[in-house]
Amino acid sequence: MAEKATAGNVYEFPVNQTLLAEASKLREERNILKQRLEKIEGSRNSVSPTVYNKVKQDYCVRFKQVTDQLVAKKQDIDRELSTLYQTRDKLQNNLKNHKEMLEETEFRFHLGEFAESEFQQQARTHQEKITKFESILNGVLSNIQRYEKLFENEEELFAEAPEAPGIRDSSATVEGPLTIDEEESEEDYFVHEARQGPPEWTETTKPQLGGHPAGNVPRLVLAAGPEDVGMIFPIEGILTFGRSQSNQVVVMDAKASRQHAEIRVQGTECVLTDLNSSNGTCVNGERVKEHVLTTGDQIQIGDFIYRFES
Repeated sequence: MAEKATAGNVYEFPVNQTLLAEASKLREERNILKQRLEKIEGSRNSVSPTVYNKVKQDYCVRFKQVTDQLVAKKQDIDRELSTLYQTRDKLQNNLKNHKEMLEETEFRFHLGEFAESEFQQQARTHQEKITKFESILNGVLSNIQRYEKLFENEEELFAEAPEAPGIRDSSATVEGPLTIDEEESEEDYFVHEARQGPPEWTETTKPQLGGHPAGNVPRLVLAAGPEDVGMIFPIEGILTFGRSQSNQVVVMDAKASRQHAEIRVQGTECVLTDLNSSNGTCVNGERVKEHVLTTGDQIQIGDFIYRFES
């Protein structure tokens, strides 16, 4: 990582000003939208249900868009921080080594091993390096602080976004643009799938304990969890996960979001997508946003682990 010396031999490392500015702007915009959503909720009884639903729907969509953009910026910042953390650790190790070498030189001089002139030369060399490393380290720590400050409340950022009122199924016979469904009691992300409550499993697709479902279809096997280990979930079309009872795989875990993730069959592939869940979805120990599954992949949501088989 390149650095430059400034007045007083203080070293500064280049910081991605554009990234910082973009992330700061998104953070500010997100805070404004959040405040307005809270105001909308507080004023719910002062307007008609139609107006309330329409305005809240608009702000929820905008809030999610800005949150997604901010999460993407955070991933860029995390990569910057990863490099800075590695540089910090190397500098701290070098600084420690030179301090120990200076201490050793002083001790050996005390024992009479060095002449005065030789001691002064070695001590000066170590001290110069210590001073330089301390200056560079301060520059790195300053940049780390600038990046970290943007996401001091990371838990709040990854909290579940306010839920928008439901939208009418696009397959309804009513023609014209989509409208807010004022009678929708369950504000559910999957309402666009025209599905309410748990799905009706067929004899060939219902979850089973042990064995395999009839037909050669990809499936998940619950490999670890508080209960029902060995349960099989066939994947035909779409398989949804989350705490909500409307999901095909109901994950009874506080660390799971209401609508946490989904697997879609796309041609010959099964694609896992995390639905901006609070705590994320992991495949083989790594957090993913989207992942094409292969046989043996381990999917973790909260304390539940599912094994993919094709």
